[in-house]
Amino acid sequence: MSVIWTTVAIIAFLFPGVFFFIGLSTYERLSREIIRSGVISEIALATAVAVILHVVCLSLLSATGFRLSQFVMPFAQYDAHIRPEQVVLVSQRLMPAALYLLATAALGFGLGAITSRGIVSGWLRFLARHKWIYDVVDRDRQGGIVTVFVMTTTIEDGKALMYRGRLHDVFLRPDGKIAYVTLKNCSRYFMSFAGAVPETGDPVDLFAGQNPLRRIWDYLLIDGDNIANILFDPSSETIQATAPGFKALEQALQDIRQRPRTGAQVPDGSSVRCPGPPTNTRPTGLPE
Repeated sequence: MSVIWTTVAIIAFLFPGVFFFIGLSTYERLSREIIRSGVISEIALATAVAVILHVVCLSLLSATGFRLSQFVMPFAQYDAHIRPEQVVLVSQRLMPAALYLLATAALGFGLGAITSRGIVSGWLRFLARHKWIYDVVDRDRQGGIVTVFVMTTTIEDGKALMYRGRLHDVFLRPDGKIAYVTLKNCSRYFMSFAGAVPETGDPVDLFAGQNPLRRIWDYLLIDGDNIANILFDPSSETIQATAPGFKALEQALQDIRQRPRTGAQVPDGSSVRCPGPPTNTRPTGLPE
């Protein structure tokens, strides 16, 4: 039983540190690269967070008259003297112990969430190893528009394939290199190195010629190994929902619903008529 109690005590002791990591990863996806230096360092950080939270909580409880030695005494004597009164004392302390663990776990989760927001927003940015990515992440989460220009490693006849689109997602490897980038509303073009100064061609929409009403979403995922260079261009504009915008959207949807359904346009410009009810509904075989 002593081995079981020791294992349970260690797990319970590390609860606040474990939930600190969980809270850290709620708002900040790249949290592991902040402290990523090995399993031993992560366990050490979890232990340090757990010690700090336990000391603070026990100090506050001690100010109200709580004594830790008296609380854990029945657990320590459970193996040596298993008597009915010992079982009662242990069972009476299980619920307060569970509530204490939930409270410290919640504190660890909240501390991790606050830390992650501080890293993204900037006032705890010094904790991050790769600081530049958080400017991009924070701009996107604030509703800003980030346009991405990607030069790929695909080069042929002195022309490099490039993509331009709105940033949807980006993730880093532990060494700081881009693992992948996902773009929306993407277009492609080429950069020519034939002249003295590199020149770019006209962008072409990747979904050109398709009916935009049938496109729910479109993503282009570019692997980091295919990226030669990348440019993040933050726009001064932000995406904001306004009452006039909602009204215009509703009016456009109503106009689409009220259009006649006898014909539809296809991408090549021709018209396709939808089958309607037959004009002659008189049964065949009857006299005129």
